[in-house]
Amino acid sequence: MKANPTINERPHLVGYLARKKTIDLNLLHVESKNGTSLINCREKEYTKFTLFKAMESHKFGMLLPFFLILFVGATAISDPGFSQPARATYHVFVNFRGKDIGPNFLSHVIHEFSRKQIFAFVDYQLERGNELSPALVAAIERSLIALVIFSVNYASSFWCLEELVKILECKERQKLVLIPVFFNVDPSDVRHQRGTYGNALIQHENTYGLAKADTYRSALKDTANLSGFASTNFKNDAELLDEITNCILMKLKAMHPINFKGLTGIEKPFEHINSLLHQGSNDDVRAIGIWGMGGIGKTTVAEEAFYRLRYEFHGSCFLENVREDSERNGIISLKEKLFSTLLEEDLKFDTSNGLPAYIRMRLAYMKVLVVLDDVNDSHQLEILFGDHNWFGPGSRIIVTSRDKQVLINDVDLIYQVGELDFDDAFTLFNLNAFKQNHLDVEYHELSKRVVNYANGIPLVLKVLGELLHGKDNELWESELYKLKKFPNKKIHNVMKLSYDDLDNQEQRIFLDLACFFSGLILKVSYVKILLKNSENDNSVAIGLEMLKDKSLISVSKDNIVYMHNIIQQMGQEIVRQESSKKPGDRSRLWDSDDIYEVLKNDKGSEAIRSIRAHLSAITKLKLSPHVFVKMSNVQFMDFHSENDQDGLDILPQGLQYLPTELKYLRWINYPLKSLPGSFSPENLVILDLSYSHLEKLWHGEQNLVNLKQVRLYGSKYLKELPDFSKAINLELLDVRFCSQLTNLTVSISSLDNLEKLI
Repeated sequence: MKANPTINERPHLVGYLARKKTIDLNLLHVESKNGTSLINCREKEYTKFTLFKAMESHKFGMLLPFFLILFVGATAISDPGFSQPARATYHVFVNFRGKDIGPNFLSHVIHEFSRKQIFAFVDYQLERGNELSPALVAAIERSLIALVIFSVNYASSFWCLEELVKILECKERQKLVLIPVFFNVDPSDVRHQRGTYGNALIQHENTYGLAKADTYRSALKDTANLSGFASTNFKNDAELLDEITNCILMKLKAMHPINFKGLTGIEKPFEHINSLLHQGSNDDVRAIGIWGMGGIGKTTVAEEAFYRLRYEFHGSCFLENVREDSERNGIISLKEKLFSTLLEEDLKFDTSNGLPAYIRMRLAYMKVLVVLDDVNDSHQLEILFGDHNWFGPGSRIIVTSRDKQVLINDVDLIYQVGELDFDDAFTLFNLNAFKQNHLDVEYHELSKRVVNYANGIPLVLKVLGELLHGKDNELWESELYKLKKFPNKKIHNVMKLSYDDLDNQEQRIFLDLACFFSGLILKVSYVKILLKNSENDNSVAIGLEMLKDKSLISVSKDNIVYMHNIIQQMGQEIVRQESSKKPGDRSRLWDSDDIYEVLKNDKGSEAIRSIRAHLSAITKLKLSPHVFVKMSNVQFMDFHSENDQDGLDILPQGLQYLPTELKYLRWINYPLKSLPGSFSPENLVILDLSYSHLEKLWHGEQNLVNLKQVRLYGSKYLKELPDFSKAINLELLDVRFCSQLTNLTVSISSLDNLEKLI
């Protein structure tokens, strides 16, 4: 049907086919006319640039007129932004007669499709045989749009007409969209088969019979009656091609409304990002930041925006895993990848600084869409897009990061991705665990437990859904039990990336929060006091801000510090790995079984910084009076319970020692009449001995300069309070339901900072 393409148009074709790293080059062959395979790309992945060089080589150029390029098929369109109809493989099937339209126009069509990332089937096969090949039939059936280019001698080609009949068949059967283009031919000549079209149909009637010719006549008439483009209405081919491309893009968008299947809960984030991107003047260059914790869906939202909107731009590039790629290959490699993709040529840079003037000049006229995914250093942004003025008017940049500080100085607006609500989370989990959005009734409660554990993080829902898919109830129970103790390795590794970006001080603060303070209802101000090493230590305040900016903690409106349970478990796993076999050698203890083992066997050590346990887990123990002697560096201790009988018998021989380093001490149901005589509370900030059996706290005057809160609620045996005259910073004293406490110490009256006495 179509003339063998000339050397001028082949680079455009090969460049198009090789546009993506792995785009169907395994299906590209260069063959001689006798069918001998000269290049078989099945055996090696070629880049666009390698193939261009092959095309331009002297030997290949000499032989090229004797070759034909046969593009026989491709894998399914894989753009995440599209929800293709069944079996769809191509955006566009191009039906044309090559001898008429010429190599230049066709090469420009292919190049423009490539630039706009329209995936097209362009057939260069020589006319042979008496019927369409299975490959051609499949290509038509698996296309979304057919671009039919009528030219002067189009109708003389049996193959063009056979393809057209098949296209119309698919238009009726599977809603294939048909766009006619009248290239140097009057549409009425096509519609009424006049001139060369009439002569050609008479010839076909003589060759194939009246029935076949009438089928062609009907196909030509039906197609010519459709709205299309006539080249005579345009000043030049470039203007015509621009209109054709825009029409195709609009039709692709219309036939592909946003499909969030498998992306439950992404609707609102996408709409928000889309709105931010379209704010402002079309002449602005805008950068939008997408911020949130690991696994929350930042990349998914950015991908959806990219693949839905990239057709509005002259060039586009999605750089994923910037953090990982820059560490592995260097930032210059990423820079080369970005600008090579945008400018469609193989660029190399000697330095990370700036851009050559000739490249900046070209970029200044390009409206581009760029996504930089998982950026963890503002220096990366400086190298990859400098100032916004590198790109042309209307350009848009999307940057995803776990770290707000990375974004704050380089983007115009920041959108924070939040957790999924329960219903969306439940649906997403079902899609991954059961491959549908509903589930077997017997798995309902188990699924709820998983969803509650995931607490709105899409990554966790997907990973656990895939892990549990196809497993029976017993295995589900087993996996859920393991999750109580140990995080899923894949989830842990993703979450830990944020921890790895912290400095030593920030890591210490994070682990204290994860292993002790998370779950305690404490205001930021108290957390700062408890964690700082000295009166003038500002590093804790700075560290807490860093953790907040890196999405590792959040602070509520009433200034309470919170940590997501998945983030908390990541931190706890880091501490567990400090000594997987000997919990007494770890820096922090929170697991009831581990604490039971350490206390029972007197396996504590100076490494321990915090202990937090529910009394019910250790209530049967009989602790030694010296149980805490080896744990002299403990700063935070919490034994809590809701049952007033828990822990009453765990110190049958009393208690001789508590660490002087203690800053936070909560011991509900404390069973003794007083704290150890050797205990010095000079570092105490918060003391909570609610429901204790205390008769008095301690003997004599103590240095209480750091003490902020004392809670003795429900200590019904308490008879007297100590001298608080040196507790000059005391803010709260709770002695409610201390039924035997009849008098308050006079020293309280001198406490200027006491805000609440209850």
